[in-house]
Amino acid sequence: MPTVIHNPVILPFGPVDIAQEAHSALTLEDASQVLPGVATSMGWRQCPVEAAHRLCEILRSRCELRGSHEHLFLLLYFDHVIEQLQAGATLHDALLPLPNAQFSFIGDAFVTADFAFWTGRRFVTVFIRESRFDRHWLKEERLLKTWGFEVFQLMAEQLETRGLSGEIGGKILEALRS
Repeated sequence: MPTVIHNPVILPFGPVDIAQEAHSALTLEDASQVLPGVATSMGWRQCPVEAAHRLCEILRSRCELRGSHEHLFLLLYFDHVIEQLQAGATLHDALLPLPNAQFSFIGDAFVTADFAFWTGRRFVTVFIRESRFDRHWLKEERLLKTWGFEVFQLMAEQLETRGLSGEIGGKILEALRS
């Protein structure tokens, strides 16, 4: 299988280098190293719930999200994370979402996922679709799968009505735990 060029992953605020050989996930704890303007003060780690709220707002305001469904996904994801934090999890236990992550492949092919997460072993990508008849993304999704990415297609309607508690939302959250 050919090599994927993951470094850097391009985000709206700039490139992100991910040390894949370290096999460590990119978590909320790493946000200060990845996102410009995220404070590294002591309060950052002392109040993880506040840190998660702040990260959500930073991502929503700085990442040029395409529409309301991307904002909703971030809000729902961080609601889930905050529940976990309140139950005793740490910032290191939750993956950092990378909105509008652009991946480049050999041959100058670029694919932009609505959200990507680095688990330490693979990328989990999420595409939010407005219509089931929207087929122009299938080629990009197949390309990502060919290169070992885990790819999820979340329908906007399902996101609105079921949030991340629906079937696909549940599968996404499960993939982010493994």
